[in-house]
Amino acid sequence: MKTPAANPSSDSSVISLEKLTIRWYLLGTFFQGIWNSGYILFPFVLGKSLAAPGWLVTLAVTLETTGMLAALYWGQLMVSGGRRRWLFWGGIWGRAIMVLTLLVHGPYQFTILIGVVHLFAALVYPAQNGILQANIRRERRGKVFGWGALVQNLTLGLTSLFLGRLLDQDPGNFRGVYAVLGVLGFAYPLILSRLPRPQSDTSHDPVTVFAVPRLPLGPVRLNRLAGALITPFREALNTFRIDRDFAWFEGNFMIYGVAYMMLVPVVPLFFIRELNLSYQQISSARLLIASVGVALLSPLVGKMMDRFNPVRLSTVSYAVVSLYPASLALAVLLFPEQPVLGAYLAFAVYSVGMSGVNVTWNIGSIAFAPDGQGGYYQGIHVAMVGIRGFLGPAIGFTVLKFLGYREVFLLAVVIFLLASLSSFGLDRKMRADPDRTF
Repeated sequence: MKTPAANPSSDSSVISLEKLTIRWYLLGTFFQGIWNSGYILFPFVLGKSLAAPGWLVTLAVTLETTGMLAALYWGQLMVSGGRRRWLFWGGIWGRAIMVLTLLVHGPYQFTILIGVVHLFAALVYPAQNGILQANIRRERRGKVFGWGALVQNLTLGLTSLFLGRLLDQDPGNFRGVYAVLGVLGFAYPLILSRLPRPQSDTSHDPVTVFAVPRLPLGPVRLNRLAGALITPFREALNTFRIDRDFAWFEGNFMIYGVAYMMLVPVVPLFFIRELNLSYQQISSARLLIASVGVALLSPLVGKMMDRFNPVRLSTVSYAVVSLYPASLALAVLLFPEQPVLGAYLAFAVYSVGMSGVNVTWNIGSIAFAPDGQGGYYQGIHVAMVGIRGFLGPAIGFTVLKFLGYREVFLLAVVIFLLASLSSFGLDRKMRADPDRTF
């Protein structure tokens, strides 16, 4: 894919680069939607097609979220140069590698394979945010991301219809399905890797760039490696000390994320073991209804983000998302003859709340970041998922094991509301600060 060189010294070249970025970005979100239709189904395939035990489904979910810790390294590696190279190889190992699903015969092999995918999954987010910050004007970023989310989620929803039918016909079809999705999903990081940077792009690592010492490793080089591995975490803590509002914003996401991650391993088990849903019903609830709702609302929510700020949007979104586990808790009581209707209702509510969370999760950190550090801030933001992703699934599975599904759902409701209250406090604090602007 050829892209013209950009010369942002003039307004016309800035607009030209912006138009070029939007065009290719929207095309990329089409392939991202195809990829995500299968990515979201990983735990369902483990539990339904491969009959994995509950603890292995929980482990697989934990691998996904703890893999986000790698975002600190990906963010620093890319701001120090070589974005194209890292995106290309990240796409190979994080997506195209799924062609090896053709060789999978058991749940443990599949878990190892998706563990590799999860390690490289976090690479896309810092790259995406760095590009949006550098190539898209501040007043248009939310709108552009909203339209990208529309394309991505509509594609995801439509693809889910085919996936549900294919997997219901033969649960073993997941092997061929994921081989194809991996190749198509590779197109998104490839497209991002080909987008140009403006000459005025000030992307850089604000302190010390993470660098891997060359092999062979001796005692001195091992010390350097240990120091290099620690550096991104040390610098992230320093960023939190300097930017207290960003630290509070991330704290709110941490509270919300614990509740969200509690549900990630529990909902697949609930759908499979308690509601006994088919793949078509699971795809309709988890992918089609949720994705179409997010798709239709994302352009509006993106404009809201440009007009207001990510903190205020998060406050409302966390409160709305609390209705999602509440609906799951009431699913069997409200629809005893057709509990699948409860699943559909839950994900309809989910789509409304998550349309806001989706925007703030993906580009909210840019609002706090100094110029040129959007990718670095997003690297910190994504890495925080790894921490709550380690805690949340374990809490959810433990509560499920000793209490039950309804108790997990009700606890999640309480935690979501706590996140909303804390976010409301941050919004009041920032509105009272005349020096803080978005």
